[in-house]
Amino acid sequence: MIGNGHAGVADEDLLKRAALGDEHSFEQLLSRYQQAVFNTIYHYTGNREDVQDLAQEIFVKVWRNAAKFKGKSKFSTWLYRIVVNHCLNYRRKNRHKNVSLDELIAQGNLPDPLVVEPDWEQRRKVEIVRRAVEELSERQRMALILAQFEGRSYSEIAEIMKVSQSSVESLIFRARRALKRKLAKVL
Repeated sequence: MIGNGHAGVADEDLLKRAALGDEHSFEQLLSRYQQAVFNTIYHYTGNREDVQDLAQEIFVKVWRNAAKFKGKSKFSTWLYRIVVNHCLNYRRKNRHKNVSLDELIAQGNLPDPLVVEPDWEQRRKVEIVRRAVEELSERQRMALILAQFEGRSYSEIAEIMKVSQSSVESLIFRARRALKRKLAKVL
């Protein structure tokens, strides 16, 4: 919410105010982070239909737990830890909905190359990459998404995922190697 007097206020201060019931402070945090949270959810779940619902659940969780924030990390790190955990739980509950890239190709469920569409090839590649990313282990996928799509530093990813920085480096290295191997088959 622009013009509410919170434009230059630090995230952590807005969260403290929100913990005391200040809805305007919470709305400011929401406006600062909503798009980034939407993007992370989409990159992790690959499901546009559920992004809005999952984001709402996450922000309700942030509102309810605002008083529990201890300030040991940045607000954004705390928020992304909530997003990561929520996405992991979503993926575990919805595992049966995922179809592997190999199954998708075998079923012929990728866009038809004989149908002439100007952006078909680009959409096809994006879908293939998205499916390949979905097949990574949960930890590899989240580390890669936070680094590649969200632009987070390795140290911040380590804090979000509660692992060492060298573990993050290893996860991302293995994820990229697995993607390269998987995508070499189809692209």
